[in-house]
Amino acid sequence: MIRIQGLAKSFVGQDGRTVEALRDVDLDVGAHEFLTVLGPSGCGKTTLLKAVAGLVPWDDGDILVDGVPVRGPGPDRSVVFQNFALLPWATVLGNVAFGLRMRGVGRAEREERARALIAAVGLAGFESKLPGELSGGMQQRVGIA
Repeated sequence: MIRIQGLAKSFVGQDGRTVEALRDVDLDVGAHEFLTVLGPSGCGKTTLLKAVAGLVPWDDGDILVDGVPVRGPGPDRSVVFQNFALLPWATVLGNVAFGLRMRGVGRAEREERARALIAAVGLAGFESKLPGELSGGMQQRVGIA
């Protein structure tokens, strides 16, 4: 059984702003129950799963697996990760513009075309974010762009 009580997790972006990924999450999953976590990109689904796996620290609340507090990764839990082909040190804009850069497209045209693609996948406003600051679904859309 998994019990989550009052779970909260925030991130601080490169711009210094705090983004609240999880707030006061309560959830009980019984033994042999199957659960699907659904929601839009950026709503905290991956953060929640990583917290239950013990892969990310959280700000407040408790996670118990079979009555034992989660303090880090453990042999009783496993995770299947989403895979992306993004440069972790490059921004969203840099990742989307990379192919154009390699083809010798000038900076102004490259950025204009990359910004149009970023907007087309619904990520306008995230151009300066690094992949690690994005949800899994958002990273997937950067890869699509």
